[in-house]
Amino acid sequence: MLHFIKLELRKNHMRNYIQASIIASIVLLVFIYFVAFVAQVEQEMGFQQYQNIYLLTSIVWMIFFSIVTAWMYCRVVVTTLEEHEPRSSKLKGSLFSRMVWMLCFSTIAMLCSIIPSFVVFSVTETFFPIVHDRLTADVMFTVIKTYLVFTCCVNGIGMIAMRVGFMKKSTFMTILTAVVLCAVLGNVFISAFGNDQMIVILSGVMIAAVLIVILELWGTVTRLQAR
Repeated sequence: MLHFIKLELRKNHMRNYIQASIIASIVLLVFIYFVAFVAQVEQEMGFQQYQNIYLLTSIVWMIFFSIVTAWMYCRVVVTTLEEHEPRSSKLKGSLFSRMVWMLCFSTIAMLCSIIPSFVVFSVTETFFPIVHDRLTADVMFTVIKTYLVFTCCVNGIGMIAMRVGFMKKSTFMTILTAVVLCAVLGNVFISAFGNDQMIVILSGVMIAAVLIVILELWGTVTRLQAR
């Protein structure tokens, strides 16, 4: 198992993904403090609330990881197709296992990127508060729930953007699709923030998108092998 993980990390440039996750975590932490300081100086009451600060920074985090994750999904598919002949009996199994591996890997990497920033900022706010708000258990639970939903969104956006990019045979279309979907989902999430029913529906739609893309790829490979 350890050998498989090392092999996949090397083949699909996942070390770059890990490095990007670490950099994103540091940048996100700086951005959270920046938003908090600016809100205090400018007396912007909307961002003198922890929920709004975390929501804004989470959307920025979602945009970044959606683009990177879409590119990584492309790398996984391209690498698999390069390693196997179209009629190879191992192609479908290898593609499916790698897509699932990438799904799990990206989810863990994203959570490991955003949670440390959240913890560091929350701890420092406990002792040296910048924001004139109370960091309650309800706020913490809402933030964690938001992160989990955004993780589903990132994987859904990454899958859809990857598929559109392959259909158009364009990396630019992959990135553009990811950005457009982030803009749409970001606005939907802001509108539905606090509405648990809508958030559950949104998560369900994104999970369904992931399954549909995987099944569609499976069908495409099946048709390719049947020729």
